[in-house]
Amino acid sequence: MSAHESSWTLRRLHAGELPPPEANRVREHAETCEACGAALRSFADAQATFEAEVPFEGFEAGVERARARQASRAPATRAQWVRPLMAVAASVLVLVLARPLLETGGRTEPVPPPVAGNRIKGGAGAELRIGGGVEPQRVASTESPEALRPGERVRLGYTADAYRYVAALSVDARGEVTPLYPESGDSLAVEPGAGQHWLPESVEFTGAGAERVVLVLTDAPLSMEALSDAARKAFDAAGRDVTRMAPLDVAGAQTQWILLKP
Repeated sequence: MSAHESSWTLRRLHAGELPPPEANRVREHAETCEACGAALRSFADAQATFEAEVPFEGFEAGVERARARQASRAPATRAQWVRPLMAVAASVLVLVLARPLLETGGRTEPVPPPVAGNRIKGGAGAELRIGGGVEPQRVASTESPEALRPGERVRLGYTADAYRYVAALSVDARGEVTPLYPESGDSLAVEPGAGQHWLPESVEFTGAGAERVVLVLTDAPLSMEALSDAARKAFDAAGRDVTRMAPLDVAGAQTQWILLKP
């Protein structure tokens, strides 16, 4: 009897990352090996559970409603929101209501089981989850740019720990800053209770190029105007290269992700 395949090889098979000859060999082995077959099925079950946490049903209907609303009024600027659609010069963010998610844990692998987001202070943390496209859902890394596929959307989550307020914005490759949560005014009060909470809408970035997403947790309210101004200054200080921006000069703790739009 042949030796068992490694967990890493089986995960790569499940993710579709093995070249065809090796994929065929490993698949044939898993069909006759009880242990490897069970491991492969467990990855599929874990992915199904992970995906069930972020339902994207109703998205198309939301897009059509947004298009109808937008057609009946003048075009909006990047800073103006038309729920669930915001018109942007170079990119558009489509927002869709989705139910809260469950907290996840574990380490990042090509095919999750659910993985933890970025831990930023004590028990505080943040996570950007990608889903809604044809590929399995995944958690974006803070260590390297994350490529988005057509149709994919993101959800932002946080574990507040002792922090009391949360805010998020994005900066595109041209330096345009878009407040995400909230759209204006002061940052949002965090949800009560321990554990991970999720901001209420999914976001689709269209257009092309890099988009930096920043989530900030603070002890006191922070105006979105001040946060946006800090983002513009960081963009200018980076030589107007959104991929090289330093952390924003604001109080609190922050997490940043770079998304590469298709």
